[in-house]
Amino acid sequence: MQYYSLAGRAAIVTGAGHGIGRAAAIRLAELGAKVTVCDIDGESAEAVAKEIIEQGQRAIASKCNVCFLEDIQKTVVQTADAFGRVDILVNNAAGGGGGMQLSEVGYKEWDRLILLDLTSAYMFSKEALPYMMEQNYGKIVNISSGAGIVGDGTDIHYATAKAGLIGMTKSMAQQVAKYHINVNALGVGLTDTRMSRRRGLEEQIPSILWPRIGKPEDQANAIAFLVSDAAEYITGQVVCPNGGSWM
Repeated sequence: MQYYSLAGRAAIVTGAGHGIGRAAAIRLAELGAKVTVCDIDGESAEAVAKEIIEQGQRAIASKCNVCFLEDIQKTVVQTADAFGRVDILVNNAAGGGGGMQLSEVGYKEWDRLILLDLTSAYMFSKEALPYMMEQNYGKIVNISSGAGIVGDGTDIHYATAKAGLIGMTKSMAQQVAKYHINVNALGVGLTDTRMSRRRGLEEQIPSILWPRIGKPEDQANAIAFLVSDAAEYITGQVVCPNGGSWM
């Protein structure tokens, strides 16, 4: 079980105030990581960090809008100052497209979501990678979606951003493998989160073969595996915890 231990590692989880990000931050802390809980909602970030600390683990909160490079730089430096290193980055922060048809997606809306769901992960990775390269160790997980694999009939800009994350993951993995940095993506299936509830869970449930809907903890467990040494030989891959929704 030592391969699954994250003792001594320092992690940043974006969008960690709720849902998958919150579950991931808690799971990584349970496995021994020191976690920076990053969220645009500072109060939610503080609440999750407090929850982790009350369980006897280490965490700090960082209010961060991932669309702003200055906020990203602040969070990365804050992590390095607090924990002495940056080992793990989970690019989870994202937003939905609101169920827009192609004709409804204007250029400003397109730019907004591409920045939030794709460019932010590039910026965060680029700021964290120098720390990982210097220590010759690192783990990055980009949270993509089934929409990035099979498309989305309602939100073309959301699907495009999530597909872009997969392309970025594979390209980045090729460039940083020599530094012992693993870069993988999670092709998230339908999961019971605030975003999924806003889109309507019931109509999507029939697509799942498994006899229940996904939970944030299902995704968190996959993230924990990918950032552990048990996955040391896995890079540039897309892992899809989706209950058999697609294969």
